[in-house]
Amino acid sequence: DRWYKMAVTNNVKADLYNVDMGKAITPEMVDAALATGQYDLIAVQHNETSTGITNPIEEIAEVVNKYKDVIFCVDAVSSAGGAKIEVDKLGIDILITSTQKALGLPPGMAICTFSERAIKRAETVEFRGTYFDLLAMYKYLKKKNYQYPSTPSLSHMFAMDYQLDNILKEGLDKRFKRHEQMANLVRAWAQKHFELFTDKNHLSNTLTVIKNTQNINISQLNSKLMEKGMQIANGYGDLKEKTFRISHMGDYQLEDIQYLLDTIDEILGF
Repeated sequence: DRWYKMAVTNNVKADLYNVDMGKAITPEMVDAALATGQYDLIAVQHNETSTGITNPIEEIAEVVNKYKDVIFCVDAVSSAGGAKIEVDKLGIDILITSTQKALGLPPGMAICTFSERAIKRAETVEFRGTYFDLLAMYKYLKKKNYQYPSTPSLSHMFAMDYQLDNILKEGLDKRFKRHEQMANLVRAWAQKHFELFTDKNHLSNTLTVIKNTQNINISQLNSKLMEKGMQIANGYGDLKEKTFRISHMGDYQLEDIQYLLDTIDEILGF
């Protein structure tokens, strides 16, 4: 929905393909859409924080790569840094993320990869905006020895430099495994006391969406949790009070997640 809204509000012709909440986009859907020959770009959500879905990006990439003229864009805002995404291997032209999710930094800076193919395609686009014209930014960086065309968020850059050292010190595979272990811990707890909202074949490793089968007062639970310095998220939009979300991404450790779950058990009398 967000990709589609961005397109139409920038006067870009686009079509929206979606699925029921909690379900994944399938490679077959992508193939059927691209086979029409109507599109020069496809934008896919990798990890959906509203529903806890991780779309099968590897299988989708196999389909997209059959269509050589289609630019492949992926939103990995809540997965990059917490899940392995082999950008070059998958042929992703533009991958976008941000600082505040699995990278474990404060919000305020966007990060993206930008392929040579995307650069060449951007050169054919007449109206690209100003401050977020990636092509202009790229050319300025190359020309000015990695200076920015406008004042960047230097504090975020220094924080990112520091955090990337921490991430590499932990080790990427170990970091991805830790996210998976935290996810499994939350899923087991959710299935013991509630139900998982999301298709079990496409569960996110960075957050879990849980169906509120016991009709607990989520706002009240959060108030109690906040007294202990913790918080979970209510369901988003139409899923408010029907679901709740538990994050397990960034620098959280297994013991942090276990402490949260134990505290919820104590509050709810489980």
